[in-house]
Amino acid sequence: MTTHCIIVDNVRKTYIVREGIRKKRSVEALRGVSFNVRCGTVHALLGPNGAGKTTLVKIMSTILLPDDGRVQVLGLDVVREPDKVRKVVGVVLDISKGFYFTLSGYENLVFYGLLKGLSKRDAERRAREVLELVGLDESSYKRPYHTYSLGMRARVAIAKALVTDPEVLILDEPTLGLDVESARAVRDLLVKLARSGKTILVTGHNMHEIEMISNHVTIIHKGKVVADGHPEELKLKLGLPIKIVLRLREIPRDIEEKIRSEIPIVNMCREEDKLIIYARGRRENIVQSLLEILRHNNLPIIDVQIVEPTLEDAYIAALRGVE
Repeated sequence: MTTHCIIVDNVRKTYIVREGIRKKRSVEALRGVSFNVRCGTVHALLGPNGAGKTTLVKIMSTILLPDDGRVQVLGLDVVREPDKVRKVVGVVLDISKGFYFTLSGYENLVFYGLLKGLSKRDAERRAREVLELVGLDESSYKRPYHTYSLGMRARVAIAKALVTDPEVLILDEPTLGLDVESARAVRDLLVKLARSGKTILVTGHNMHEIEMISNHVTIIHKGKVVADGHPEELKLKLGLPIKIVLRLREIPRDIEEKIRSEIPIVNMCREEDKLIIYARGRRENIVQSLLEILRHNNLPIIDVQIVEPTLEDAYIAALRGVE
């Protein structure tokens, strides 16, 4: 069994944009994008507006054709086998589109199930199952859709994507515009689905949110991949320093030199009884080395604070590296 449920290989896409009546220009939305999505994980596709994320998501969803390159979902080619791909993929591109506002969420999903070839009984059963899975009770999902909050619409949109029980979910900014409680509910749902075996590709701009739920991150900028890896791996690759604030009973004059000889220090300074250290490397290695130095020099620690770089720091550093 393959470990990668989505394979994106050297995908290119160019748009022709009109400027006025006669003038045209070409815009390269994707310029040779390649990455893989492991099965059973939450994989985040990040980038600034105009980076090519939505174009790539639409290609994966068989809505757009690439100009070159290849995309496979569960071994199926999105260009040569689009009908088969649609059977194994659930897609949410806009949480409020694709619904009849006068019908209830339940009725919308039953209708969608019928369109997908389910019998009336199976469509009704499946609609109830997925609505309960996303955390909506009968009193909520049987109200008219137009009365739903954005949070409820987001959950119903994900429920719709789950009607056919697809192995892969592709979600374009599913928490956009949601309040804190609703966004948390959607995040928890995505993690739960991944743990159940679903493969999820999600886009977004909330770095704190993405860091909480994602197993892997791909950052694209101007149609190219500029960083790829687990959030912690990205921080190491980009050389982002860890900040350690030590509060000691005393700070000997020679301790800074001893620390510099053992740890890859970016910067170090003193503030009264505090030693502030910026160092590159794995947190556990830096802390272990630091503790050994302090223990060897009989310097008891009163307090310690460790501040690690965030995914947002890594994201900004990755973009600045290609500006």
